[in-house]
Amino acid sequence: MKYKYLILVLIPILMFLSSCIQNSFEEPPEVTIPVGEALTIGDLRQMYIDSILTGPYITYKFTNDYSVYAVVTMDDKSGNIYKSAFIQDNTGAVNLHMQASGGLYLGDSIRLNLNGCILGDYEGMLQIDSVHVEKNIRKIATHMFRTPKLLTIPQINTGLYQAQLIQLEDVQFIESDLGKTFADGENLLTENRTLEDCNGNQLIVRTSGYSSFASEQIPEGKGEIIGILSQHRDEWQLYIRKMDEVNMDGLRCGEYIAILEENFDNVVQGADIALTDWTNFGSILWKGVNNGYDTMARVGGSGENTSWLITPEFSIEEHPNLKLSFITRAMNLNQSSLKVYISSDFTSGSNPEDATWTEFTNVIIASSTNNTNSGDIDLSDYSGNVHIAFKYNCSATGSGSYFLDNVLVFTD
Repeated sequence: MKYKYLILVLIPILMFLSSCIQNSFEEPPEVTIPVGEALTIGDLRQMYIDSILTGPYITYKFTNDYSVYAVVTMDDKSGNIYKSAFIQDNTGAVNLHMQASGGLYLGDSIRLNLNGCILGDYEGMLQIDSVHVEKNIRKIATHMFRTPKLLTIPQINTGLYQAQLIQLEDVQFIESDLGKTFADGENLLTENRTLEDCNGNQLIVRTSGYSSFASEQIPEGKGEIIGILSQHRDEWQLYIRKMDEVNMDGLRCGEYIAILEENFDNVVQGADIALTDWTNFGSILWKGVNNGYDTMARVGGSGENTSWLITPEFSIEEHPNLKLSFITRAMNLNQSSLKVYISSDFTSGSNPEDATWTEFTNVIIASSTNNTNSGDIDLSDYSGNVHIAFKYNCSATGSGSYFLDNVLVFTD
């Protein structure tokens, strides 16, 4: 009976308490961010040039509503930048200096209200300071990733691409950086490393010791890299966003894989060229010659004659991106010429006149005794198993000699 009375007492109490519990919660009021007049990043850069560089102030604080529509091209998630982000539209890019870390993410499409923000520069880098994510920014969409602009290092030095997302190809880190890490992740120290192209042009890669990839090894090869182009005084710097945008596993500048290489070092002075799988054919034959410091193949004489020197066979398909190069010299040319051909139906040792040959028209052939490089001749338009031929022609009243050296078919 006691339990029954207890239940009768508890039921109305529980009913009263349940009536006091609210099943709905008040949501925080939505922050309204005014639009105002729309500006592009290009407008901001022009405003900086017109109003700040020529005026008494080095910064400009917005006190009215202006909006910039842009996409976030770098956030601070990786730790390579702090309380910062980069945004870009079709007219340019700029750095945002945030009041707090986080809140913006790579690929966010945003509207930035400039009221209360400050436009200025830090050591030459244009930035919008005092940005509050909740008060100044409204997200419009996500995963709106921009395509990096493909540039060369000399193009960077024009100064037209500050803060933009860029991509460099055929670059490598300088030899003295190999074996190092991007930064000092153990002691959290920022480090500079140096990129170079095959012409020796250089660009700094700056990495924070707090970045998630600070302790990653510098890649030893050549390839491509994507990052944000920053500036510090007169120095251009690249900020990496993530390691999968650093793809540098190719051969370094000057390195190559030789498919066919002949420098004629083993030919005999004055003797007919008789190298394994080479074809030496014609009314006169190519001979070995030594000029006192180098051995070469030589062909020449006077009167009407034709002579072929043809390489061994090699496969285009087995070795993509093949190129051909060689060195020539010439002497006493008179109605004589040297031309270069490729064939896919020639058979070693046979009469080359019976095969089909296609002439290379983009070849540099010597016209004097100076060693002349042919340039790299692209073989990617050809297919199958092929031979390269060096064909000498001289008219009935002509004369002259050509020298050939360092024949190279390679991929890099």
